[in-house]
Amino acid sequence: MSEKNKGQQEMVGFVLIVVLVVIALLVFIVISVRKAPDEKQSVEVENMLNAVLDYTTDCAIVFEPQFDSVEDLVKSCYGGDGCDNLNEMACDYLNETLIDIMGDLMRSESVINAYQFDILFRDDADVEEDVLKVVGGNCTGGVTGASVPLAAGGGDLVVRLRVCNDV
Repeated sequence: MSEKNKGQQEMVGFVLIVVLVVIALLVFIVISVRKAPDEKQSVEVENMLNAVLDYTTDCAIVFEPQFDSVEDLVKSCYGGDGCDNLNEMACDYLNETLIDIMGDLMRSESVINAYQFDILFRDDADVEEDVLKVVGGNCTGGVTGASVPLAAGGGDLVVRLRVCNDV
């Protein structure tokens, strides 16, 4: 092989290495520059959400005295059921109950100044449909959140709580 061909092969190899390094740097820069998520996941918020879901309400979907939890009301709201003992739709009663519970939490937890409680239905194709949204307060700080999936026919109900901390 001649010196000219050997030099050309080395030059092509060097160019390929430079191109690969440039591509790797571009990928790294794109990943680094991406905006960090506005919401941080929090174990405390997840515990708060689980406590809210376990709260026993005054609504009895089936019969009294079998009162339903907030989790049961979420499923009943999606199903279009009503509270037999209160003559009220499950969604309306759930909305009132969540406003009361979250208001009490905001008064007791001085660092929480706003919240958003969402219930979504996510089908097997990951298409989301809003079921209920309850919002309160004015957010001026950082947002932390958590979500809990609940089994529902043909998909999942996703219950998501976001709280705004003043710290």
